[in-house]
Amino acid sequence: MKRINVIIAPILFLFILPGILGSCTSTVRSENGDNPDFHLIKTIPLPHVSGRIDHLSIDLKNHRLFISALGYNSVIVLDLKKEKIIHRISWLEHPQGVLYIPKLNKLFISTAGDGKLFVYNAANYQLEKTIDFGDDADNLRYDSVSGIVYVGYGSGGLGLVNAKNNRLIKKIPLDGHPEAFSINRQDSLVYVNIPDARELATISLKTGKVINKTSFISNFGNFPMDIDPVHHRLFVGYRFPPRLKVLNSRTMKIITTLKIDRDADDIYYDAQKKQIYISCGGGYLEVIRQETPDTYKLQDRIKTAEGARTSLYVPQQKYFYLAVPKSEHNSAQIRIYQHKDTVTH
Repeated sequence: MKRINVIIAPILFLFILPGILGSCTSTVRSENGDNPDFHLIKTIPLPHVSGRIDHLSIDLKNHRLFISALGYNSVIVLDLKKEKIIHRISWLEHPQGVLYIPKLNKLFISTAGDGKLFVYNAANYQLEKTIDFGDDADNLRYDSVSGIVYVGYGSGGLGLVNAKNNRLIKKIPLDGHPEAFSINRQDSLVYVNIPDARELATISLKTGKVINKTSFISNFGNFPMDIDPVHHRLFVGYRFPPRLKVLNSRTMKIITTLKIDRDADDIYYDAQKKQIYISCGGGYLEVIRQETPDTYKLQDRIKTAEGARTSLYVPQQKYFYLAVPKSEHNSAQIRIYQHKDTVTH
């Protein structure tokens, strides 16, 4: 759950500030231009799905998109070829994380309401295992080298689960509820955003212990994150004020800071294109160009929809999937954007 535990009075100004800054950035940035980086190619409605939509995962082989419909207490299975919902895993207490592992044909789902991790056989949707983390199981990541699924949970913990046998290996304590995190196999590290503590924690994969804590006093709400492991760069999105910070992942020194739209929730680094994609709940998809490892520039700002902050970028397709929650005038939907350099056959 995207929760923020703070004292109201000192932080009130920070809640007002994003709206002001968001308005300012809207006036100075061009929207789309003549040749936007992404084009909307398809909109698939999600009938009856209401409330907030959280994370997404994809099964490329079988054309399935798995959608954590948190407000609908379900994970929706969308057939991308038929463009319709083909299955619904119901009675989940606010599902947040969803992770499909092709090699094992397994589906991992984490829930905020009861803090559990559910493991399903993705062929028949039969439940294989339930692991109780106690509270607020959230983001999921898979390390294909070690075969471990990482689970952020509770008021401060990272759980490690063997993806093959579904067994809990260990729990790593943290200073607060973890949001997005990135695995760096090259340096055997995991970087974890902990917005409640205004902290970015570095964990050693070898020891399973926190080896560094980087604090950010002037910024709040470090939710999304991605990594460029080749150039040792971390991309961290902040909500108050709305900013993207680029850090050296080895020294934790801030390289640069850029203004972004409000309510960012997902960041993707495209190593091939040298671009960063950020989905923002303010209603924009930000495209930032990596000119050098130390130089970044806003390249495009594509209008999407208010509240559409969760997404999935699939580099194999060069498709960007955006979850749009139900509004007063439209049903919930998945919008599919195609990169301009993609050749459609």
